Amino acid sequence: MIYLVAIFIPPLYFLIKKKWGAFVGSMAALFFAMIFAVMMILLPLSFILWGICSVVAVRDLRKRSMHESADLLATKMAEKMREAQTTPPALSKK
Repeated sequence: MIYLVAIFIPPLYFLIKKKWGAFVGSMAALFFAMIFAVMMILLPLSFILWGICSVVAVRDLRKRSMHESADLLATKMAEKMREAQTTPPALSKK
């Protein structure tokens, strides 16, 4: 669901994630995109501004989700390594 917010309403995504600089920047860009959309001649420029805001929001979301995944994996690996150090190694038959 957050992907839809990042794609269609990038300022709301940045507001949810409390990234104030990106929020202000995307609000300004979308404000100009709306003005350009009203002046039908600049409609392509409006779509370009909205697309740029969406791409930035989605890239931030992907970066955050990759970091969360990496942190979770590192935590699980650290737990397994601690377990391996505390339990005696099994005797292997040769």
